[in-house]
Amino acid sequence: MTSLGKQFTLSDCKAALHEILATFDLPENAARLEEARAAAGNDMLRSMQTVFPAAAQMQMSVIQRYGFLADGEGLVQFTKAVRMYEDQDQQVRQLNTRLRTFLIPPVNVPHPVAPLVNSQNGNS
Repeated sequence: MTSLGKQFTLSDCKAALHEILATFDLPENAARLEEARAAAGNDMLRSMQTVFPAAAQMQMSVIQRYGFLADGEGLVQFTKAVRMYEDQDQQVRQLNTRLRTFLIPPVNVPHPVAPLVNSQNGNS
C-alpha cells in the first residue's frame, strides 16, 4: 500500500526501480550526481550531504507516479515496499542493489594498524 492508499504491485516495483535508474542515467542527472560525488570525494559524511539529497530528489520525482508522497516519508515507505519485494524476487533484489550503489558510495578504508601493546603486562 502506498502513501496515497494505492496498491503497489511487484510489477510496479520493478517498473519504478527501472525508472529511477534510468533517471539517474539521464545526462543532466548523471552530471549532477557526478559533480556531487566529486565534491564529496572519499568523505562519507560529505557524500551523505551532497550525493544523497540529489539522488533522493530524483527518486521522489519517480515514486510519486506510483502513489508515494514526494517527500522523505514517501521515500521511506517506497524503500520498505522494495525491501519486501526484494525478499520475494531476484530481479527486484538486483535492481535495488544497483540503486544502492548510487546512494551508498564506495569508501576506501585504510587497513588498520595493530596497536603497540606493552609486553610487560602493564607493569612498569
